[in-house]
Amino acid sequence: MKSLKTLLAAIFALAAFCILPTPVHAAMSAGTDCVELIKQYEGFSATAYREGSRWYIGYGSQISEGAYPDGISEDKAEELLRGSLTGIETALNRFFARNDITPTQEQFDALVDFTYTYNESWLSGSSALLRIVRGDTQATRRETAQAFGVWSHVGGSVLPSLAQRRLQETALWLDGDLSRADEFCYLGASIGEGVSYSTDFAVYERGGVYDAFPTMFRLGYTLTGMRTADGTTIRLGDTVTASRIVDPIWEQSSYSKQYADVRPEQWHYAYIMDLSEDGVINGRDDGTYAPDLPTTTGEALKLILLASGHEAQAATGTHWASGYADYARERHLLPASLLSDPDQTITRGNVAQLAAKAIGFGQVFSATPFADTQDGYVVALAEAGILLGTTENGEQVFHPERSLTRAEVSTIVWRLRCAVALHKTQTLTYGGRILSIAPGVPLNTYSADGFSGSNDTMDYSEPGVTVLRGVDVSRYQENVDWNALWNAGIRFAILRVGGRYQQSGEIYDDRLFEANYAGAKAVGMRIGVYFYSQAITTGEAVEEADYVIAKLKGKELDGPVVFDWETAESANARTAGLPVSTVCDCAVAYCERVKEKGYTPMVYMNAYDGYLKYDVSRLTDYDIWYAGQYNGQYPKFIYDFAIWQYTDTGRVDGINGRADLDLWFFRDDA
Repeated sequence: MKSLKTLLAAIFALAAFCILPTPVHAAMSAGTDCVELIKQYEGFSATAYREGSRWYIGYGSQISEGAYPDGISEDKAEELLRGSLTGIETALNRFFARNDITPTQEQFDALVDFTYTYNESWLSGSSALLRIVRGDTQATRRETAQAFGVWSHVGGSVLPSLAQRRLQETALWLDGDLSRADEFCYLGASIGEGVSYSTDFAVYERGGVYDAFPTMFRLGYTLTGMRTADGTTIRLGDTVTASRIVDPIWEQSSYSKQYADVRPEQWHYAYIMDLSEDGVINGRDDGTYAPDLPTTTGEALKLILLASGHEAQAATGTHWASGYADYARERHLLPASLLSDPDQTITRGNVAQLAAKAIGFGQVFSATPFADTQDGYVVALAEAGILLGTTENGEQVFHPERSLTRAEVSTIVWRLRCAVALHKTQTLTYGGRILSIAPGVPLNTYSADGFSGSNDTMDYSEPGVTVLRGVDVSRYQENVDWNALWNAGIRFAILRVGGRYQQSGEIYDDRLFEANYAGAKAVGMRIGVYFYSQAITTGEAVEEADYVIAKLKGKELDGPVVFDWETAESANARTAGLPVSTVCDCAVAYCERVKEKGYTPMVYMNAYDGYLKYDVSRLTDYDIWYAGQYNGQYPKFIYDFAIWQYTDTGRVDGINGRADLDLWFFRDDA
């Protein structure tokens, strides 16, 4: 007995020092309500049937061709259905565990049914439904119904049975009661040629009124109502009584103001008249509009900024557009040289840059549709349908160097207003995923044409921007010759202070930090530091910041103190699968501690972590150090950054072997 007690005591003592595994969420399965909902809408088929290239049987369960030649019973069909749901259940359970969410059974059922009719890809998108499920946004009941309901299309059109199913999923999610689906009704609108729209689907409260229609624009027309299949007209303010598929009612716009030189047969007539009717643009004192005159910088600034939702700017100097010029200068919307004279004409390329930045679009580095320009701003607006080129000799061209007429700028302004009203969000494709660009986050405004050099000696040139060349070093760079680095043009160094092990979580010193600091300081370099983080809690992140701050005691620093959290290569690392929210919490905790102690924080990230592991909208108080597009390429990261690590295999005098080389950007008016 004594030996048993001793053994138990030893076990308990050992357990006290063990790191307990992270709690896992209990796996959930589809409930009866979910299965019955699927059976109701899918219907029962005793024999196999084909849709497209795939075969199905029972309650819509996918099978291989030739399976079940003798058919299937209803009991067997339900068994098959439940089996086909296991993949969806697994995906949802992983999603909820990763995001630390515990749904109700009814909420889980709602998403199982939703995913059964769609697929699992919505779990990695950026839809309103995903944001609601993840808890990123607080939505009203109607907004929740809208978020489910917009996924009601088959072949580009709203399918009534699928729309009603979405409302029942909403009822499950909100109340756990399918009967509550009658709280809402919807309008599904058909879209004709020439119509711009954000959605053709809108949800309303039954018994309420139509307070808005799906947002649509048609050049030269006004949306005045909706018409049902039986000819009933629905107007704003009418009572909502039922769900309906409708056709928009467009009435040709009548214009109260006319210009002597703008006629109905001209291509720009409707653009100019629509904007004039809304008071966006005005003609000249002699009753003309002068559509063929070149647009001045001041005119472009006012029209594009107002169309993009910016506030009107009062004059700050003698020129009427001086307030707009100062506003654009502060936000780096155009080169400072162009803003010095608002009366000079503006080129098409500069208007593209201004419009893209004003609407919050970054450069797009995908293939250009134009034969004469690869400008990232032109491509971004072309993809959004805001800029159009012309066909010459069988090629699409844009002519970025040419001036823009008043008629041409009117078309851009009209489309910009549509884009803003339709809440267009710029997206990017990364790793096969379509991601929304985080609104309100400063974007990469560096010009691709400004970069030059190679993997070893990259440089950047732009008026108003000063660039320093630098290195980042750790114990892996032995015997650094700091004098040779200085003579090679290196003017700053970012030094590793230490890090945290991926597996054990212990903090370690960089044994060469003191020597590297002394060497860089002796030759007069600007110095920053970084810590390689593998924090999994804000407490650990603060611990890391305090560790760095202690190491800096008595040392002068004129560069940033960087949080370098990176996705670990090992699947067994303690940070594997860490939720985005936790990574961001750690970054903010570290940076705020650094700021509290009087240092300048910065966050290091590569493209993978920047797009998939960080919510960059939470990091706008800190500069970014970006690592990517190595081997002589220019940086295509969508968000703004202050430092660019352009290679980890560079060669430079003063470091034996491979070196991490960087550029540090300073705007002269920042």
